Amino acid sequence: MLYDRLRVALRLAHLMMGVAAVAFVITSAHPAHADIKVGFQAPLTGFAATDGKSAKIAAEMAVDDINGAGGVLGQKLQLITYDDQAKSDQAIFTNKLIGEDGVKLVVNGSYSASGRAAAPVFQKASVVMIAAYGVHPDITTAGDYMFRLVHLGPPQGRATALFVGKTLGLKKVSTITMDNDYGQATMDGFLEAAPKYGIEVINKYSYSLKDRQFGSIVASVKRDNPDGIYATAYFFTGGPLVSQLRAAGIKVPIIGSQAFDSEKFIEIAGPAAEGTYIVDSFDRNRKEEALQRFFTEFQKRAGYAPEGVAAVTYSAVKLMADGIKRAGSADPVKVRDALAATKNFTMLEGNLNGFNSLHEIIMPISVNVIKDGKFTAAAQINDLDAFAPPEK
Repeated sequence: MLYDRLRVALRLAHLMMGVAAVAFVITSAHPAHADIKVGFQAPLTGFAATDGKSAKIAAEMAVDDINGAGGVLGQKLQLITYDDQAKSDQAIFTNKLIGEDGVKLVVNGSYSASGRAAAPVFQKASVVMIAAYGVHPDITTAGDYMFRLVHLGPPQGRATALFVGKTLGLKKVSTITMDNDYGQATMDGFLEAAPKYGIEVINKYSYSLKDRQFGSIVASVKRDNPDGIYATAYFFTGGPLVSQLRAAGIKVPIIGSQAFDSEKFIEIAGPAAEGTYIVDSFDRNRKEEALQRFFTEFQKRAGYAPEGVAAVTYSAVKLMADGIKRAGSADPVKVRDALAATKNFTMLEGNLNGFNSLHEIIMPISVNVIKDGKFTAAAQINDLDAFAPPEK
């Protein structure tokens, strides 16, 4: 009796070992598909929360589109999101992304202040970062793991000078800039290039991000009697500024920087927005299928039309996924090298020719004008040499 029981037990043990061996083979042949983590920073609260909301919605749309099409290398993308409030002192989240979340790939959907604070931390940890729309030079000069998907501030300014001087033919210009990284860097480019295109800068004015009343600046600009006005601003300062300039009876062309590109600018400025030019603005008139799908889905999710920060953030996530695919791996060194070798990548904003040695984009700059309360394509600046970004 005891012998029979022992024999049955031995047979069961052998059977279980066989099942375990088969399970091991099956598990080994079909390993679990772990997510590829992509860190994401955006100003979800604070003064820039409107742009942060749009960037986050766009980033989530890109991840959904990528995962819905099968993911990357058989894996899904997982977005790990942090609110940086567009402030440099909130860059502490970089250590959490690196140490706690184990992230090696990041899309920065924020302004320059937090981007330039995060860049050296990510560079030291060999984390690849694509800055979607932060324009300060310090972001890419932090090192070779940094990339930028918007034109650098000074090149934007130089392209604006070309447009103002050659396309619009304006000779005497008053400039107004916000006193922060983005405003100053972009204006520096304009002031450097203005003489080349026969532009005389009559006077230069600056203001704080907290300002919403511009009476003294408006009065001074009116006394200047310029042929045109070039202003750097975000929508929440640009809207009141343009409205007050027009209310004072100033009718000359107003040329705004890239950060004017927001439906909120039109909402705040109202009828005064009409005729405002926006350089390095998102060209909404292209009839490409991917662009139209993006417009429809973004409107559905957000309840308002997408602006430039949304489009470029979506493109940044798609480019990161494309880099992983071309690298054949999520290893940051391989992804960095794949991104650096990018050629002719189609973004929502147009065709990216590639990156230069400093990982700055090489592509034309579009200009919109507000017409009948809508963003309308006005020009494209194709002289790439005129606003070439710096090299290493």
